[in-house]
Amino acid sequence: MGSAGEFERLALPLQNDLYFAALALSHHESDALDLVQDAYLRAFRAFDRFRPSGGGFKAWIFTILRNAYLDRCRARRESPVDFEASEEPAAGPDAASLPLREILDDDLLRALRSLSPRHRTLVLLADIEGLAYKEIAEVLGCPIGSVMSGLFNARARLRAALHVPTADS
Repeated sequence: MGSAGEFERLALPLQNDLYFAALALSHHESDALDLVQDAYLRAFRAFDRFRPSGGGFKAWIFTILRNAYLDRCRARRESPVDFEASEEPAAGPDAASLPLREILDDDLLRALRSLSPRHRTLVLLADIEGLAYKEIAEVLGCPIGSVMSGLFNARARLRAALHVPTADS
């Protein structure tokens, strides 16, 4: 890889995606903008080491964003989101059966904000950014099983916040 033009072609379309992921992590617009800028700078400097065979560009730059977030938390002595932490399982066997894309509701943003940072980030990466479980695990630096169980619980909590009925209701 390597050229500035190629980097721009791959990176610029992801600007909004990176911003919303950074906002989900940081919860502050100015911090999110700083994280995106830092991620772009780091990615540009390391672009000659990017290998498409090692995963897609989107997963690669999201990993860089996550690392920038973790570095910022360490510098500020804040606790970052723990993506391996287990949380109580969601109620209802069919809680994960309805794809998030099918929910068209004005309260979606409010419901997303009601989720824990861990759950919000998982939903964002999987259902909004379209990353595969494996890519999410790489981006977040956690086992794929943690992604799968966390995403199941996150989707169930999101549906509960949106009052989406399950098969049991």
